Amino acid sequence: MRKGFIKVLVLLLMSILVITGCGRKTETINSEQTQEVETAVPVDITKVSKTEVESVVTLNGKVKPLQDISVMPKTPGKVSAVNVEIGQQVNKGEVLFKLEQKDIQLQVNQARAALSMAKIGVEQQLTQLKSGVTTAETNYNDAKLSYERMQELYKAEAISEQQLEMSATQLKIAEEQFLSAKKNLELTEGKDNSESVSKAQYEQALAGYNMAKSQLDNTVVTSPITGIVATKNIVVGGFATSASPAMNVVDLTSVIIDANVPENIINKVKVDDTVEVIVESAGGATLEGAIITTSPVADARTQSYPIEIKIPNEDGVLKGGMFAEIRIVVDKAEDTLAVPLASIVNKDGKDIIYIVEDERVRQVEIQTGFINDKLVQVLDGVKENDVVVIKGQNFINDGTKVSISNQ
Repeated sequence: MRKGFIKVLVLLLMSILVITGCGRKTETINSEQTQEVETAVPVDITKVSKTEVESVVTLNGKVKPLQDISVMPKTPGKVSAVNVEIGQQVNKGEVLFKLEQKDIQLQVNQARAALSMAKIGVEQQLTQLKSGVTTAETNYNDAKLSYERMQELYKAEAISEQQLEMSATQLKIAEEQFLSAKKNLELTEGKDNSESVSKAQYEQALAGYNMAKSQLDNTVVTSPITGIVATKNIVVGGFATSASPAMNVVDLTSVIIDANVPENIINKVKVDDTVEVIVESAGGATLEGAIITTSPVADARTQSYPIEIKIPNEDGVLKGGMFAEIRIVVDKAEDTLAVPLASIVNKDGKDIIYIVEDERVRQVEIQTGFINDKLVQVLDGVKENDVVVIKGQNFINDGTKVSISNQ
């Protein structure tokens, strides 16, 4: 009985020791647990400052040559020679191609012969008229001298009054004949002569010759401008007409960019305004151009207003048909508060920035004004020298602890 009591007592003590041991172990584990440490988010910052902010509109356009001239012969004909190739530089007046001249040359020869004959006819007529004037003048002088003698005889009563009157009549007739011959000569020699058959025939022959000569000249086709041959649609032995271009010559020393401006900004765009142009296929550099035309009427198809922009192209990198991006400054604000465009986060339709204060950020809603691809004008919500997060803002919230990476 006693032995049994002792066993129970021993078991009870052992149980107490086990329970006591387990309690101490739990206390040791709890004391070794560490509290969670807050980690700062790295960000880049900048200070809010006053600057100039431009409102920029970006348009798309297409490059075309300063001049694109279609070359067509004035006289249709068979091509006898082609002197240039596509891409070749040509000067104004340089021969591009020729047409066969055989038939036209015959026409010129015939017209030249007709002109020579008409000229001989005029010369013969002039000779005859001059001779007639000389004869008429002689007759007039003789009649005048005879009349003067008859007057002396009449005074001496050697002739009758009737004889004197007959002499006066002969003088008058001789004078009229002389004046008529002189007038005919003057009309024939004059430029505006419709009364001379020979002169009219000569002028008709001259017109025919000039026409034939012009057709002959038209068989040699020259470049109307200094430029580059862009297209060639003829070959030797083919037929060239005025119905379609035989060649195109373009001037690329400067280029024109066609663009369309929307209604809401057309009145802010003026001739001679400077714009920025980027042509990615020509290297992507920012080029400077000037507006040279603005249409007062909207295009019926696009309902926008066509404009033209001129850009120097001495190096020839801009080609016709290339696509261009045009940046036009339509308004600007000077000495205004601005923040980088990258600093703004849109939350629930609101423009938000984060201002750093005492190693933590404060979320601020701002009111924006002019915006371009770099800056945003801030009308309300910040003040000058506020420290704004410009990188890392998508990983923070109001009150987040931050560390500055760009200092």
